[in-house]
Amino acid sequence: MKNVDAAAMAAIAPIFPECAPNEYQGEALEYVTWNAYTIPEAYGERLPAAARYPVQVHYFLPNGKNPNPGKLKLQRALFDQGFTWPSITNASDSEGQHYVLECNYVNAGGVYGYA
Repeated sequence: MKNVDAAAMAAIAPIFPECAPNEYQGEALEYVTWNAYTIPEAYGERLPAAARYPVQVHYFLPNGKNPNPGKLKLQRALFDQGFTWPSITNASDSEGQHYVLECNYVNAGGVYGYA
């Protein structure tokens, strides 16, 4: 099973090549970033056997551009890579459009090197 960043990159990069984990440092007006954190789960012998990763995917684009096709493509691509179906929050402002897709990714292959 892929780690969360590899799974996110596999889902996002074919649709939005201008993408990066945590912080985008390019010059494109339309880009995607994501962040995740780890919640260890499925403990056995005091060690986690799985991890759940709450993930936020941030889709940025200029005001006036239709965001709907990109949002739907991101939802589908994330789901196809093993994420739960993302919810979407509009965090846009006068500077531009910003949509936050929230979902989870589960890695049952062990956490912190433990299996």
